[in-house]
Amino acid sequence: MSETRPLGKKGEDLAVSLLKEKGYKIRERNFYTRWGEIDIVAEKGGCLHLVEVRTVTRGGLLDPREALGRKKQDHLWRAVQIYLKKTGWKGDYSVDFIAIEWDENRPRIHHFHQVLEGYWG
Repeated sequence: MSETRPLGKKGEDLAVSLLKEKGYKIRERNFYTRWGEIDIVAEKGGCLHLVEVRTVTRGGLLDPREALGRKKQDHLWRAVQIYLKKTGWKGDYSVDFIAIEWDENRPRIHHFHQVLEGYWG
């Protein structure tokens, strides 16, 4: 198993806990498509939030926000479109990004909303 997989799962679990604390209802986790996965699908206030989570350890090669490059944005956009079509969701939605950096066993968490606003593939 890849060393990044346990860290990624730990980060996703933390992101779910954070979202629940903020009043989000978790609808689904790890929605897979041929373009990749949507880590978390949550709902709050009638808005669907499709969430990408990236977790890194402090001192790693990347800031977690750097992991959302153009190619990843393209794949995420396609996965979101597949999810919306499959579920028939017609309401408001936001593509969010949660960046987590582990620092001496304490995470630093940043939640960004509408990360693909204006992105049309």
